[in-house]
Amino acid sequence: MAGHFNRAERSERSTRRRVAARIVQQAPRAIIPALALLLLPLAACSDDPPPPTYSGAGYDDVATLMQRTLAKRARGLRTHDLTRFRKALDRSDAGLLEEQQTYFDNLARLPVGELHYEVAADTITPVEGSEDYWVEVVLSLGLDGYDAAPARTRDRFLFTPSPDGRRLVITSTTDYSWETAHPGNVQPWDVGPIRVEQAVGVLGVFDDTTVRHAGKVLDAASGGRSDVRGVVGSTSADAPSGVIVYSLRDPAFLRGLADQTVGDPDRADGLTIAVPVDGMDANQGVASYRIFLNPRVLEQPVGVLGRLVRHELTHAVLGSRGRGAPLWLGEGVAEYVSVQPVAPTRRRLPARALDLAGTVTDLPGAAEFAGPDAEAWYAVSWWVCEYVASLYGPPTLFLLLDRLADGADQAQVLTEVLGVTPAQLAQRGVGLMQRTYSGQEGS
Repeated sequence: MAGHFNRAERSERSTRRRVAARIVQQAPRAIIPALALLLLPLAACSDDPPPPTYSGAGYDDVATLMQRTLAKRARGLRTHDLTRFRKALDRSDAGLLEEQQTYFDNLARLPVGELHYEVAADTITPVEGSEDYWVEVVLSLGLDGYDAAPARTRDRFLFTPSPDGRRLVITSTTDYSWETAHPGNVQPWDVGPIRVEQAVGVLGVFDDTTVRHAGKVLDAASGGRSDVRGVVGSTSADAPSGVIVYSLRDPAFLRGLADQTVGDPDRADGLTIAVPVDGMDANQGVASYRIFLNPRVLEQPVGVLGRLVRHELTHAVLGSRGRGAPLWLGEGVAEYVSVQPVAPTRRRLPARALDLAGTVTDLPGAAEFAGPDAEAWYAVSWWVCEYVASLYGPPTLFLLLDRLADGADQAQVLTEVLGVTPAQLAQRGVGLMQRTYSGQEGS
């Protein structure tokens, strides 16, 4: 995945070239028997695609060689040692070297703390007709000040013997079929060149087309962190202090993130992305919450951008709190928090929300947020939260988040906490919105 570029067929052609070259190449006599002995028990283990996974003591030596190569790669990345990093690669492949140079440069721009690789030895799969092996590798990558724990992600690499036969080197970091079956691993630095800018507590990841907006994005996020925490409260002691904001034109890294975001990646102006501690085990929790801003919003006035950033920061600061609560409450709270620094007379409302108000009979569900009037339903949810905060106090919003987490019965909780039914709450929230914006056209 690191170096995820136009390589759909290149690695296969490159493998054929290397195999043909090794047939005529004379390696040192002392090395050939040793390599042959190493490979003999593996030659009969290949099946037709999709390849099976393999395990057993016969692959211990192969796994050891792979691990040594990955350790060299990791150390090169951690210490910004390009020479060491390149020694882990098949240096006869110019295309591989070029794309891996981009990955090396990208990571050098990040505040990398922990970084290491681990071979998943039970997935070693020989490539039929060659001396190459596919294997899944686990990358543990933690960004200092931004991740509560290193994030563990899986990828699939192709290894081949080095020209002298003493080592295994990486010849591909991309298996498109495998990645299609295992979405959600890609980060912006895996896809192409990035530009990184930092402010107090904020790491901004941009590309050449969005970096010109870095200043106002970082200002909005840096100031927004204080605004949001002033309403929501402090995060837990072990939570990272900083936040990462992405804004890139290429949406490739968003593919497969539907289950890790608050919002629809294809439609949203902003998203909050949960980065799991272990992509294979949801029970391990979340390493960090990161924010994506659609580049189309970067041209918006500073006030509009700031409100959007505060909305996403609210999701990030709340983290897993309220997970499983109704969507109207999570989005309504985020909207409520986002407008608190804005003077009441300047809090814009979508005009469609007022049109919709007369038809509201109940609290919105997931279908309403996925429909054409989603923006108006966000506003309705906001004003339901405004009603709760004005009548019962802002802490009641967060009490509701806690009580309605994990799919608790909404009607029962609202009756116990507020003394109203869902329909009554919806209508009272809409009534407050109508009275507030009476005579106004909205935005």
